[in-house]
Amino acid sequence: MSSVSGIRLSGLASGMDTDTMVKEMLTADQEKIDTIKGEEQVLKWQQEAYRDIIGDVKSFSDKYLSMSSKDSILNSNNWNTLDVESTDSNVITATGTTGASDIDYTFDVKKLATGAKIETSSATNGKALTKSSKLEQLGADFTKGDIEFQIKTAGGTSQTITLTKEDTLDSMMKKMNEASNGNFKATFSEMTGEFKLESTQTGVNSSIQILDKDGKTQSKALGFLSSSFESEQKGSNAQIEVTTSNGKKISLDKESNNFEIDGIKYSVHSTGTSRVTSKQNVDKVVDHMNQFIEDYNKLMDDIYKEVIEKKNKDYKPLTDEQKKEMSEDEIKKWEEKAKEGLLKSDPELRRFMDDMQKAIFGENMDFMLSIGITSHSDYNKKGQLALDEDKFKKALQENGDEVYKRLAGNSDSVFENVNSTIKKYVGSSSSVFAQKAGIESTASVANNYYSEEIKKKEELVSELIKKMNKKEDSLYKKFGNLESTMNKLNAQMQQFFQA
Repeated sequence: MSSVSGIRLSGLASGMDTDTMVKEMLTADQEKIDTIKGEEQVLKWQQEAYRDIIGDVKSFSDKYLSMSSKDSILNSNNWNTLDVESTDSNVITATGTTGASDIDYTFDVKKLATGAKIETSSATNGKALTKSSKLEQLGADFTKGDIEFQIKTAGGTSQTITLTKEDTLDSMMKKMNEASNGNFKATFSEMTGEFKLESTQTGVNSSIQILDKDGKTQSKALGFLSSSFESEQKGSNAQIEVTTSNGKKISLDKESNNFEIDGIKYSVHSTGTSRVTSKQNVDKVVDHMNQFIEDYNKLMDDIYKEVIEKKNKDYKPLTDEQKKEMSEDEIKKWEEKAKEGLLKSDPELRRFMDDMQKAIFGENMDFMLSIGITSHSDYNKKGQLALDEDKFKKALQENGDEVYKRLAGNSDSVFENVNSTIKKYVGSSSSVFAQKAGIESTASVANNYYSEEIKKKEELVSELIKKMNKKEDSLYKKFGNLESTMNKLNAQMQQFFQA
C-alpha cells in the first residue's frame, strides 16, 4: 500500500499504532485492487496462450499451404508419383508431374534451341575486344555526338540506350543489360575475348535487331563491332529424334530446350543420346501425407488440450505482497498451476476445430474414406486424422491424378478448403483469432478483445488506487485530528493537576 502523503507518524499522544490501524482499515480496498489485478493478469495470460496458438496455426499454414514452401501440400510437384531417370543427364533430364504415365524413350539431340544472337571477338577495324576497350578506339563514330539506339526482340523493345565517348565495352554492356527488361543479355568472355548479344527467348520466332532511337528503323549504331548488328538476327529450334521402346521414331522441333509432353517435363542440355525411363513410386507421396497428418494432429491436439484442460481454482495470480515472500522458482511453479485451464471451453477454438473438420470431410466424406483418410477413432484425439497407408497407396496407384485433383488440385479441393478456413481465423487483422487476441504486425495487435479488456482492468485498478489513496489521506487526517485533540486534553490535565 502506498500513501500520497509521504511519511506517517504513529500516535504519540494516544499511543495507538496508527499505520497498522490505517492498513487494516484499507484491507478491503486493497483486496479489491488485488482481485482486479488478478483478473487483468489472467486476461494477459489468456492473450499470450491465444497468440501461441495463432503462431502455431500460421507456422502450419506457412509450411503446408504456401506455394513457396517446398513442403506445400498444394504444390503439384509433391503429388508426383513418377520417378524419371536419364542414362545421360548431361544430354537430357526429365521429371514427372501428377498423373503422368510411364515412359521409355531414347532421345537423340541433334541441335539445341538457340536465341537470336550476334557475337564477335574483334571490331570491324580489326582491334581485339577487351572489357576496358574504349568504344571510340574500336571505331564507334561520335563525330555527330552521342550514339543513341534501341534493341528490339520478339519480347519487346528496350529503352533508349545512350553511348558517349567515355564508354568502354564494359560500360556499354551494363547500359544494355539495364535496359533489357529481361528480353536480351549482353556478355563478354575474358577467356575467349568474345562479345555476345543474345535474346533470352529461343527458337525460330526469337529475334534481335538494333533500331534507331525512335525504335522504328534499322540502325548501324553498333556496326563498328560487326556487320551482323546491322540486320535482324533469328534464333533456331531444337532438333530431336525420339525412338520409342517399340522402335517407332518421332521428330521433335521445339522452340525451347525446356518443354512438357504427356505430363513429363524435359530439359535438354546438350547434343547427344540418352535413354529416359520411368517407374511409379507412390512412397514419397505417402510419406509426405503422413508428415502432413502428423503435424496437423499435433496442432489439433495442442488446441484440444487447451479447450478441455480444467482450471485449478486453488491457484490464483499472486499479489505483489505474496511474491515478496516467495523465491523465483516458487513463483514460477505457482504460475504454471495458475495458468492451467486458461482457455477451457473457449468458443472460438472449438469452432475452429469444427470448421477444420468440415473443411476436410464435409461433402467429401465418402471420397476421403475411399482413399483411407478418416477421423481418428480415439475419442481423446478429437479433431485428429488417421491414414490407412495401404488404401491411400492403392488410390494413388489406380487414380493418382483424381486423388490429387480432389485433395489439392482445384479451387474447391479439400486442402484449399483447409487453407480458406485457416485464413478465416488467422489470415488478416479482421480474422477471428485476430479479433480475439491480436496478430503481430497487423492493426489487430492493439485492437482486439483481450487488449480492450486488459485496458479496462488497468483503468479500473488506477481508479481504485486513487480512491484508496484518497481514503488513506482522509484516515490519516482523522487520526491526526485525534492526536491533536489528545494533545490538548493532556495539556489541560497537566494544568489541572498543577493548579
